[in-house]
Amino acid sequence: MIDPDHVFGNSVLGSEIYAEKIGTGKLAVLLIGGVHGDESEGYLMAERFLIEIHNGSITLPEDISLYICPRLNPDGCANNRRTNQHNVDLNRNLPTRDWDRNFSNIKYYPGKSPGSEPETAATVRMIEQIDPALIVSLHSYEKPMINFNGDCEDLAISMSEKNGLPPKGDIGYPTPGSLGTYGGWERNLPVITLEILRGQNPDQVWKIHRDALLTAFSFYISRKIPERRTAHV
Repeated sequence: MIDPDHVFGNSVLGSEIYAEKIGTGKLAVLLIGGVHGDESEGYLMAERFLIEIHNGSITLPEDISLYICPRLNPDGCANNRRTNQHNVDLNRNLPTRDWDRNFSNIKYYPGKSPGSEPETAATVRMIEQIDPALIVSLHSYEKPMINFNGDCEDLAISMSEKNGLPPKGDIGYPTPGSLGTYGGWERNLPVITLEILRGQNPDQVWKIHRDALLTAFSFYISRKIPERRTAHV
């Protein structure tokens, strides 16, 4: 049963958007899956983490409180669609300084205004209430990589040593209104967008990325957390 204190909103169709909390440590880490509902590699990995933690296969350091939001876009995940029920790309809808109403492809539709979607409001509320030291967002892409935003290249390099993916500060195309911009560039909140190879078998995904994610979760236990900035939108 999900703690109601960790339900941060509802989707367009009314599904709860929640983050399950594991641990009671001072270092809060947020793991997000399912921003894009057609990227099952990410949300299945997030759900696998919950399963493995609950069955005792994984034990987290006591310093950590890990929050796992397995499906930020539950409507999209249920229908294998990138966008939410309003056809909005949630990773273009965050209220950032660079939000842009123009789009080159319908799959990147940013919404009528920045922060217009209930899932986006839930995302912002989740970040504000949890106040994580790190956000890891699980996606998939034909060009897998560890995309880092904010002052966390060292973290991306440490993850790369575990999963072999290249750490990159630029995914290769504009992403206005994205979580990386909202958290990483505007607030200096470390944001890792792990782009898993699209179409990879879930067991392969788990084998390749499990240790990289565990490395990320514990990275700031013994290191200084980047100083947060206040964003002015």
